[in-house]
Amino acid sequence: MSDGYDDPTAHDHGHYDEPTPHDDHSIHEVHHDSHAITADYGHGTETMIDTDGDGYADEVDIDVNGDGHVDAVYTHTVGGGHELDTLAVDTNHDGRVDLVEFDTNHDGRVDEIDADRNHDGRVDAIISDHDYDGRPDHVELDQNFDGRPDTEYADANDNGTFDTAHYADDSVNPLADHHPDANPYAKN
Repeated sequence: MSDGYDDPTAHDHGHYDEPTPHDDHSIHEVHHDSHAITADYGHGTETMIDTDGDGYADEVDIDVNGDGHVDAVYTHTVGGGHELDTLAVDTNHDGRVDLVEFDTNHDGRVDEIDADRNHDGRVDAIISDHDYDGRPDHVELDQNFDGRPDTEYADANDNGTFDTAHYADDSVNPLADHHPDANPYAKN
């Protein structure tokens, strides 16, 4: 799974025959056991786990800074095959996932992002690309962090521009009369 951009130098983390250098860093050490291969890059590690013994990684745990805590996990959660399609990231290093990216149609581009922007353990932003054209066409936000989506944006005609906005809570609607950013000169 990629970050949504085409990268000709990207590595395939789905199948492991032999570990190869990641980016421009060399592998310092490789550890094998019956279901895992760990590559130590000196500054961090990447552990590929094959839980069912079929030769394909079912999970890749990444510790980017070598502190012993997993910062990101690639897994296979959508559909058949062996493609790693879900990335879960702990962006603030508190031990809890606060960003999840999904590649639901296995085309190498992110189709949905679920984010916990205030790190309270609840998803408060969902960005989706339902027509798989590489552009978001639906966004749900919980702007006041009360646990319920209060703003929704949609690209109803798939032209790449959000043309519909729905505010379920007027406290976040910039056009509502009582919103702090509302125009005091607007006609009611």
